[in-house]
Amino acid sequence: MAIRDVYPTKYYSKEGFVEHKFEINEEDLQEIIEDYLMRNSELDFDEVEVVNNRPMNIWLYAKCRKYIDPDNPEEDEALHEAEVEIDGDYDGNPT
Repeated sequence: MAIRDVYPTKYYSKEGFVEHKFEINEEDLQEIIEDYLMRNSELDFDEVEVVNNRPMNIWLYAKCRKYIDPDNPEEDEALHEAEVEIDGDYDGNPT
């Protein structure tokens, strides 16, 4: 499964975290759900069928945050991965 990092990696300095956003498309959902169920359910099953009851495309984004050590921010490797620094409030915008 190819997970695509579609946005620049951002460092929210006021909030103290680095955020990656990954696009998850409809084709990825089957594998993600199967993997999750195999690892977390106590069911014994042979196959999983993902059913979308909504007649539209599914566009999901996973927002992954790594909180920076406030005492040693410059030593945190995640900080060096950030492509953009945002010094204002986190707006929670998914795009």
